[in-house]
Amino acid sequence: MKQKKNIMFRVDSSQEIGSGHVMRCLTLACSLRNKGANVTFVCRDLLGNLGEIIEQQHFNLIMLPNYKDNKNLPLITAHSKWLGVHWKVDAAETISVVNRLENEISVLIIDHYAIDKNWESEVRKFVKRIMVIDDLADRLHDCDILLDQNFYHNYKDRYQNLVPQSCKLFLGPEYVLLRDEFYSCNPIDKKHNGNVKKILVFFGGTDSTNETKKTIMAILQLDFITIELDVVIGKSNIHKKEIVSICSQYKFINLHYQINNMAELMYSADLAIGAGGTTTWERCYLGLPSIVITVAPNQELIAQTLDQLGIIKYIGPKEFVKEKDITLKVQELMNNPSVLRQISDRSRRLFKGSTDKCQILLSEILE
Repeated sequence: MKQKKNIMFRVDSSQEIGSGHVMRCLTLACSLRNKGANVTFVCRDLLGNLGEIIEQQHFNLIMLPNYKDNKNLPLITAHSKWLGVHWKVDAAETISVVNRLENEISVLIIDHYAIDKNWESEVRKFVKRIMVIDDLADRLHDCDILLDQNFYHNYKDRYQNLVPQSCKLFLGPEYVLLRDEFYSCNPIDKKHNGNVKKILVFFGGTDSTNETKKTIMAILQLDFITIELDVVIGKSNIHKKEIVSICSQYKFINLHYQINNMAELMYSADLAIGAGGTTTWERCYLGLPSIVITVAPNQELIAQTLDQLGIIKYIGPKEFVKEKDITLKVQELMNNPSVLRQISDRSRRLFKGSTDKCQILLSEILE
């Protein structure tokens, strides 16, 4: 009988980090568990973390302590402060967890902008293999597998000289991590005719700057409103009460909180307004045209690239986008159904052969 593989994830979420890293790791974790792997999450107990959601999906979760008085951490990476402790402390605590577990870790999967080669080299001798999930290509890694599911003009060359020569690279949206609910919605079955009857608004699980409210208020400024609006907010959204108050005033607005049917809402929508990040690929997979406002610097280059290729409509970083900008862009697209049809078609083309490619990735992890 083939022995089960033991997989460990080192990933964090917080009000500052957001929810995207944990959510995509959960997607991968579910796929690995479905193939018989034992999965453990190691996360730091940061403010606004998604530990509860990890446990709700019945994964083993080990929380590292939150050292709230830890300040002035050295900037080893551009995001070192996201770790909450010095990288050596985090590595030592992770090694301690590995040593407490009964079974050898087959693969340690790291999804964390604050972790680089220093941390990975320290932990390497305690696990069989290391996999890194990254978006930035801004630091050295000591890993055996690297996944970057994003699309850039030079996406195939971004990790040259950043990883060992032996590292196996899985690059581009063909390897995007999608939950099973998305594969259950066949995008071919829905042809976008360019008419906008339903708009979906979602800015991630945190949305600390309340782009959700900005977007709702922008839509309310349309000359006439003949659409239905689905608004989605997450568990970590600190503006929940305000959003609830606004949405309750309008019959055409449906508010959804910490849902597990995002694919269904995307599939039924004709236009989406939201952030960059993981949900970009979810929308594109379903051929859902979207207006994108980036909420973090690492989202900007991807959004610019996709806009240039006619795959999304990017209107800028959150700091510079005003309500009127959103109103004008929505009105423009509603008046141009042919543009929306083109965006939908181009989005779908990104994922040709993606199901087979994802199975190759899973096989490599479970080797």
